[in-house]
Parts: sequence; C-alpha cells; structure tokens
Amino acid sequence: MQVMNFSSANCKNCYKCVRTCNVKAIEVKNDQAQIIENRCVACGQCLVVCPQNARNVLSDVDIVKEAIKNNRKVIAQIAPAFRGFFKYSSKVVTALYELGFSYVEEVSIGAELVSREYEKIITSSDKTEFLTSCCPSVMMLIEKYYPELIPSVIPIVSPMVAHAVSIRERYDNPYIVFIGPCISKKCEALSEENMGIIDAVLTFDEIVKWLKEEDIDYNSCEDNVMDYAGSVRGDYYPVVGGILKAISPTLKSKNLDSIRVHGIDNCKTLLEELKKGNLTKVCVELSACNESCLGGPGGSTSNESVYTRIQRIQNGIKAVKEKGTNYNLEVKKPLYRSFKNKSMQLHKPSEEEIYEILNKMGKYDKEDELNCGACGYNTCYEKAIAVSQGMSQIEMCVPYMRSMAERTTNEIFTHSPNVILFLDTNLKIKEVNPIGEKLFSMAKEQLKDKPISSIIQDKDFELVAKSKQSMIKEKVFYSEYNYHAYRSIIYMEKHSSLLVIYTDITDEEKRKLQLSELKHNALDVTQSIIDKQMRVAQEIASLLGETTAETKVALMKLKKVLQEEKEV
Repeated sequence: MQVMNFSSANCKNCYKCVRTCNVKAIEVKNDQAQIIENRCVACGQCLVVCPQNARNVLSDVDIVKEAIKNNRKVIAQIAPAFRGFFKYSSKVVTALYELGFSYVEEVSIGAELVSREYEKIITSSDKTEFLTSCCPSVMMLIEKYYPELIPSVIPIVSPMVAHAVSIRERYDNPYIVFIGPCISKKCEALSEENMGIIDAVLTFDEIVKWLKEEDIDYNSCEDNVMDYAGSVRGDYYPVVGGILKAISPTLKSKNLDSIRVHGIDNCKTLLEELKKGNLTKVCVELSACNESCLGGPGGSTSNESVYTRIQRIQNGIKAVKEKGTNYNLEVKKPLYRSFKNKSMQLHKPSEEEIYEILNKMGKYDKEDELNCGACGYNTCYEKAIAVSQGMSQIEMCVPYMRSMAERTTNEIFTHSPNVILFLDTNLKIKEVNPIGEKLFSMAKEQLKDKPISSIIQDKDFELVAKSKQSMIKEKVFYSEYNYHAYRSIIYMEKHSSLLVIYTDITDEEKRKLQLSELKHNALDVTQSIIDKQMRVAQEIASLLGETTAETKVALMKLKKVLQEEKEV
C-alpha cells in the first residue's frame, strides 16, 4: 500500500521535489510528479517542499474515529517530540482525551526499552561499528541502497514498536494509535515485520486538523499528565544526539566514538564512508530529517522554526526531569528484529547510451554540461542515467528547454513574415525584427530607443499604453510606406511593454484595387456595348417601320387594282 504521493491536479513541473529527493525516487511523467514506492524511503521531505501543497498522504483518522465510536480501548502513544511541536504540551494530553482517546502514553517508554537493548548488544558484541535503528526512513535507506551495511545495524525495533509491545502486554485488546511528526512511521506500522502491532498512525498535522474539525482549542484546555510517562533519557530521543546521549556510558566503556548524523544527504555520505571502511570503532546515530524528529514532515503546518522546537523541547524535558517520572517497565516479548536486502536491480546504461542522451539534451562536450542541478540531479551525467532508467525526461533539463525556447523564439522573430516591434511604456522602440528594418528602411541600431511616433503616426499606441487594453487585428494603411496591414497592439503587463505585430496585406489590397478597376472597366465596356446595341435596335426598328409602311401602301394599291379588275 502506497503511503504517500502527489495530488494529480496540482503539479506544475517545478521539479522542486526531484531536487529535494536524495534517493531520486520521483519521476515526472506526463507533466505529473510521481513517487516510485520501491525506491522511496518515505522521509516525506518532497511533500513538505512542494509549493503547490500537492500532498496526498494515507490517513488513518477515519478508522481511529470508528474505533472510538465503537467504544474500543483506544490508546494514544505520543512521540516525545510533541514537547517541541506544541507550545503547551501538557494541554495536548487533555485535548486527546477530548477527542475520545482512552489513555495517553509517551513513546519515551519505548525509547527507554530500546536504550537498554542497545546497551546489552553493544556490551556483549565483538563488532566495532554500530548503526542505530530508530529511524524507519534510514532503515529503508540501508535496506534499499546500502544492504551490505545491514550487519552493522543494531537489530532492535524502534521505540514506537517497543512501546506498542509494552502496551499490548499491559492492556486487554487495546487499539494502539501512534501520534508523531513522522510520515515514515505509517510505512513502519504497515510493514510485514510489524503487522498487527500498531493499529493506526497519525501525524501531528492530522491531530491539529482533527482538533479544528471538533472545534477544540488545545491552548484553552486544562494541563494534564500522561497515564504513563517514560524516562528522561527516552525524552531526549527526538533531539539530535539524544540516542547516543542515552547510551554514552556504554559507548565509553567500549571505547567507541559517537557520530550524530541528520538529513538524508548526510546519512548517505556517512554510509558511503562506512562502506569504504574509512570509519571504525564508532556508533552512529542516523536520522533522516534535519534536526532529527524535530524536523519531521508530519508537523510542517506549525509554521515554526525547528530551532524554536529545539529550545522548547529542552525546556520541556527540564520540567519533566524536575517532576520525575513513573517509569519502571519491562517487557516479556523479545524486541529483536531483522533487516532485509531490498536493493533494486536498476538498468545500467552503457557509456554510448549515456552520451547519446546527453547529445539529445544539447550536451556535446564537457563545457555544455552545466551541472546546474535544476532538474534535481547533481550532474548532467546523472541526469542522463536517470533518463535511461525512465526516472527523468530530456525536457526536464532547464538550460536545454530555455535554449530551445530561445532558439525557437529567435527563429520566429528573425524569420517571421510579419513586422514585429517591442515598445516600452514610453512608446520607445526596444526591438524590431529584420522585416521591420526593411519596411522602415532603417537598421535595428538606428531604430532602437526611437519613439514610435518618429516613424509611424498612430494614436492607438498611446491609447493602448494608457488603457492597458490590447487592440487586435485592426486594418491600417500607412501612406508614407504605401503599406496596408492588419495591426495588433498587445499590452504585456508583466513585462511593462507593448508587442506590435503587422501582417502585410499590401499585395492583397493592390489585387483588390486592380480587381475593382477591372470590374469598373468591364462595366463601362458592357454599358457601351449595350448602348450601341440599343442604337442598332432602334435603327433596325426604324427601318422595319419604314419598310412595313411601304409594304402596306403597295399592298393597298394591289388590292385596289384587283378590285377594279373584278368589277370589269
């Protein structure tokens, strides 16, 4: 089950998530960022940096509500980092009760149990290199990318799991809900090794949202205490170095150095050094988030600096230390766990394939490889490998796309059959293309910074500049250039400039004029012919009238003669 991904509608192809992901588990396909689950270590930082807030995280809030509704014994195990994330941490306990939780316990109980197991293993082991196993994202990083270092991992469950084991031994049929700043805890709870131990995982962000939905202001709640609190050394676990601090006497007794590492990139660097054998006789505390759990992505909506949280948790632990704790727990179930090699067989492209991809991105030699990192990869070479593995696209190269855009723009600007002008808001010419130089019979250098009125008398430029309303496809004629055109004046607010485009229709207008003249000439000829025909017709008619009259006279004479003959 995939715990997190990006919302499909909000991705804007900024590649910020790709740049943030240190294991490159994000691909951008069809203009949508997607998390590749088998490569992901669930640190959640990609979701935090997304400027579109396109996060989609699996939520257990509804199933927890259902458990409360069904009168289950719902137990909240809250991570000790809550003292840093919440200004009034003692009031949060009351707020959780108001949401319906039956009991509230602190995961520092589990941290104490883990510390004891660490001490036992380190004391009895012949090994000289140890890696802590509390951070699930780091454990996924090792299993997937550094499996050869698994033997150095202390094989103990996390404080969350250890505490849940303790809860199940102390309560009858509990419904256990972990609450903390970590998204990867959701993955840990759903893993095969921990199936059935934790019933649900909620982040601090989810709790804050739930409280708002229920109209509960935790700042107004009464102060309260946990049903069961852990040890002070367990309370230090979410602070950088807190784990090593808890077991420092044991490390000193074994003459082991302590190294505190936080942030995935730093973890990778250390693991590489350990893999090379450059680090010996050392115990390393590894945390995926910067400033360890206090930089967890599940509390990103608090809008506070991580350093505020650090000071707050330190003050909170001091107060707890003064009051003391009621910690005295043991567990019957072993807290050991195993780690597996989950490395992936990725496609390894040949050098020829890599350089072919580089060439497609316009990288023909080393000077072309800017290694700007805008695409999310440290070098163009790494980017080419990612393209070959289907994790990236050539179009994700910003310099390449910019070069393509500039080249395309230059081609259009240079070779367009239209006159193109750029004017500033003072109506001075800033750019003109070659066809414009030809029309005005002036070089670009001569035209630059000249007012447009010096070459074209047209008040519409001022009108557009003042009104900020574009004029599109107006027919104009400039007699001084004998130039007919469709003129568009486009106001570009973001650039505070005017784009002027003239589409030449001079030849078309000339043809229209010639056709009009031809029509008039044809009409004149036709009219002349008609007039001539009318005159001919009239003359014929006149002649026909005369001959008809003469014929009639002759016939009358003939008729008269015949009549006279008959009488005789």
